[in-house]
Amino acid sequence: MAGAMLEVTVSDSKVGQVLAELEQRLGSLRTPLADIAEYLHQSTDDRFRRQVAPDGSPWAPLAPSTLARKRGNRILRESGDLQDTLRYQVSDNELAFGTDRPYGAIHQFGGKIEHAARSQQVYFRQGKNGSVGNRFVSKRKSNFAQWVTRGASVSDIAARPYLGLSSEDEAEVLAIVAEYLVGGLEEDAS
Repeated sequence: MAGAMLEVTVSDSKVGQVLAELEQRLGSLRTPLADIAEYLHQSTDDRFRRQVAPDGSPWAPLAPSTLARKRGNRILRESGDLQDTLRYQVSDNELAFGTDRPYGAIHQFGGKIEHAARSQQVYFRQGKNGSVGNRFVSKRKSNFAQWVTRGASVSDIAARPYLGLSSEDEAEVLAIVAEYLVGGLEEDAS
């Protein structure tokens, strides 16, 4: 995945200890990790709906310039593409969760985007009284066009973390692993 990926090392944590124990019993963590991945997908979807980071803090608000051109005020969800591209990969002992979209990383971590200078023709609709609206229209709906040149610029994108583990997520991951451990103990007893 080239976009943004959740990478959590759990070897020294309580989760890591119980996963190591579970791996010894099962030989492979593929099934429990797939269950954990499904849970993380639901948890991350919920964060998108609530517009909060894994720690529960609200995402940075949209800039006024973004609000002016955007339909609605939902953060990171104009088209839903980023949220819809969340995927996971599971192997015998590893889980990768994130998005393959290159812009996923800039939203997760924040940063600067450099825009090159450019010129292009833009299209408007001119009214019968000669006034030109301030909204762009498609070329075929246009009756007025002009060339516009824009200089180089830099956009500062605020970090809006959507990937990560909350304390509730950690508790749920432990509960998922515990179900497998208890299930294994019950099988051993029978």
